[in-house]
Amino acid sequence: MDVDITAPTTPTFTQIAPICINSASPTLPVTSDNGITGTWTPAAINTSTSGTSTYTFTPDAGVCATTATMDITIDPAVQSTFTQLGSYCVGDAPDVLLGTSIEGINGTWSPATINTATPGTSTYTFTIDAGQCALGTTMDVDITAPTTPAFTQIAPICINAVAAALPSISNNGVSGTWLPATINTTVAGTITYTFTPDVGLCATVTTMDVDIIALPFVD
Repeated sequence: MDVDITAPTTPTFTQIAPICINSASPTLPVTSDNGITGTWTPAAINTSTSGTSTYTFTPDAGVCATTATMDITIDPAVQSTFTQLGSYCVGDAPDVLLGTSIEGINGTWSPATINTATPGTSTYTFTIDAGQCALGTTMDVDITAPTTPAFTQIAPICINAVAAALPSISNNGVSGTWLPATINTTVAGTITYTFTPDVGLCATVTTMDVDIIALPFVD
């Protein structure tokens, strides 16, 4: 009597590629690439935790085959980050919201551009493009209302008198320059002096009217 002893077949499977955490997972195949049926332990891929887990395939009873394993990796999602923008003064030209994060994650912003028309804080949301194992983010951008420089009104000045210097810093701390730069007392009348805040300050232009009084005529 001739008795045949058959070597067990090793089930083979196409390796499942790394899966992003919390993504929908593919189904583990119940039939191997070389035709062996069986079951897996665990029965389904768990994507709730990042890391590598081993899944074991056990052939059905009566099938001359060995068990097989597959290591499946769950990748953590990368947090997208950006350089903080702002704050801006009302009316400033804002920076562009970049479509690629510091980590190289691509996506889109909503709203797509920063609005500096009104003061306040607005939230901009970055949503990643499909197919990336990453997380979106938000950015709060502050828009500041400009400060109006305040000055103590200069009292009327007698013609040809020595005038005080126009202050280069306002009562509320805004620095800048005047035009004209000095008070002219050689001509009677009212002259308007314009104060322009220094570059980079969130402040408005303001003016001051200074009266030069003529000497009374004595008969």
